[in-house]
Amino acid sequence: MKKHFWKNRNWVTVAVEEIIIGAIIMLHYQQLDGRLPWALGLLDNPILGLIYVLIGFTLLVNSLWDFYWYRIRLVLIALSGGMWALLSGSYIMNIVVTGNVTIAPFIFIVITINVFLSAWEEPRYKLKGGERY
Repeated sequence: MKKHFWKNRNWVTVAVEEIIIGAIIMLHYQQLDGRLPWALGLLDNPILGLIYVLIGFTLLVNSLWDFYWYRIRLVLIALSGGMWALLSGSYIMNIVVTGNVTIAPFIFIVITINVFLSAWEEPRYKLKGGERY
């Protein structure tokens, strides 16, 4: 497990960040402005925080035990990147609507870029479910 931790430390940090953000969303929901479109307002609910925690925990387990069959790594990376991109977009829209600039969306953008760069560096055979190409 220690060997896998060092190999997949980017994914471990992304998973821990996702678990922490999920817990924060579950505890401090409704931080976005009420004038946002309905779909973006859903991104700040406790249910979505639970989804963040579940995706983060699954990614953490996947990274520490380094299994990648049935393209599970690709699915988890796509879900994680999509969730971070949605969260970043919703907070940027909140800035546009309210005019109050906060640092939170910029932190989320940095994490989103980290997820996409880590996905780019991921070995292709892991993304293909272990198939050699």
